Amino acid sequence: MLHNVGSMVDGAVSRALSAAQTTPAQANPLQVSATIRKLFMLLHGSYGTLFLAKFSTGERDAEGRDKGIRAAMKVWDAKLSNFAPEVVETAADRLSASHPQFPPNLPEFEALCVSVAPRKTYAQEAGLPRLPAPAPAAPMEVSFELRGDGKDWARRILAREKAGDRIRPCALQSARTAMGIEGRKSWQ
Repeated sequence: MLHNVGSMVDGAVSRALSAAQTTPAQANPLQVSATIRKLFMLLHGSYGTLFLAKFSTGERDAEGRDKGIRAAMKVWDAKLSNFAPEVVETAADRLSASHPQFPPNLPEFEALCVSVAPRKTYAQEAGLPRLPAPAPAAPMEVSFELRGDGKDWARRILAREKAGDRIRPCALQSARTAMGIEGRKSWQ
């Protein structure tokens, strides 16, 4: 039944690739992407034979490579092709923190890729157009004439500030708030 694991995986990968949109690097199902080759090299360097022993079958192909490891690389390539190479590399960088003792299996690594993949906003997912930035409001012109409406103190402070006097920031902010220049209140 499982005499030739490599041919079975080749068939599964080619069916998956024909169903999905393929890139030139994935057009040939006998090859794996450079990202997956680098990932397997990193995992082998980090975890040693503990990682490769998960997939090794001892059966060699015509090139002398282990069929189990080749099959695992093809399966990982097919599953991780949904992620950008930058996402896979970022997930690989975070492996030492999330899996310090044992190498991850494919579902664990896939979950790590999902966690580092950039998120879309609700508007992006729904295809809503981006709203333009609001135009800056024109500065409010304030008349410095005294009116007897309870805000004359603020007008005096603003007139002094416009004339070049040095006004304390707290007094200036209070005057601007009273006149509605900044921090409008409900009573204005």
